[in-house]
Amino acid sequence: MDRTRRPRGEHGAAAVEFAFIMLPLLAIVFGIMQYGFYFWSMQGGADTARYAARLASVGSAASCGDFRTQVADSLGSISSDPTEVYVTRDYVGTGAVGSVGSTVTVTVEFRSYDLNLPYVPFIDDGKVTSRASARVDFAPAASYSGCVRAKP
Repeated sequence: MDRTRRPRGEHGAAAVEFAFIMLPLLAIVFGIMQYGFYFWSMQGGADTARYAARLASVGSAASCGDFRTQVADSLGSISSDPTEVYVTRDYVGTGAVGSVGSTVTVTVEFRSYDLNLPYVPFIDDGKVTSRASARVDFAPAASYSGCVRAKP
């Protein structure tokens, strides 16, 4: 046996194993972050839709433009692009549009933050749609019209 020759070590094996484990682990961590952003946006969108339905039911912001601006502003940092927020307001019921006792339905659509990860699919391309309804409690003298889907 030759005593000058040393046995082979496993010095590089730990680095290779670390690389094999780290790539899927990072994909999982960033995927959790991506879906966390999406679910945060869904929760915030539902809260904004309820807020908008309440605004519409108590007679605040009579014009569609004012209403959309208030709703878009209430989203804050939830939307990835504040200029791409769509708000719809529809009144359903008997009598005049927007009269006391009718129902108002508000729909809010916007995009969630997207980390653009290549191997993590994103739900509905990040589009969040939230809808809420409320009974109209107060209607000023001028009746409101529904607001078609549009940006503020």
